[in-house]
Amino acid sequence: MSTLAGVDRARFEQAYWRHRRAYDLGRPAIEYWRDTLHDLGVSSLDPVDALIELDVQSWTRYREPMWTLTRDLRTSGMKTAILSNGVPEVMDRVRAERPLMELFDAVVVSYELGHAKPDREIYEATLAAVDVAPHDALFVDDRLENIEAANSLGLRTFHFTGDDRLSRFQAFLTAELSR
Repeated sequence: MSTLAGVDRARFEQAYWRHRRAYDLGRPAIEYWRDTLHDLGVSSLDPVDALIELDVQSWTRYREPMWTLTRDLRTSGMKTAILSNGVPEVMDRVRAERPLMELFDAVVVSYELGHAKPDREIYEATLAAVDVAPHDALFVDDRLENIEAANSLGLRTFHFTGDDRLSRFQAFLTAELSR
């Protein structure tokens, strides 16, 4: 995306995240990308369609073992939910490619709810949707601010980062399930 915008990656990422919260809350894609490109000094909106597609692709690089694990957990009787700061373009693709309602008891998406992580309301809505108390829930995320927000509400958490994140998560989950 940075190459398409004609700027270095660090500068692009800074502009990308500057307006992302409003986009996650339902702001139209064209407005988000217009403001992001403006911050980068790009006056043309020509790359917007391509940027939207690249953005969708970046959010839909699926970790197959996580999808399998989710299916296995739900099949075993555990309640599962997906809590996403998602935008319509991404969620449309995910819903077209993945059987979300077969994998999750609840699908909670920021732009549909009007709240985004790390807002307390989105965690509370997810817990209510699956009828689970915070201390009985496990929240997994790659962003520390979201982990901290979940911790503050009493959820157990796993910070999903690093090259060994999947093996660490599987070990963590095994330990949690044996408690």
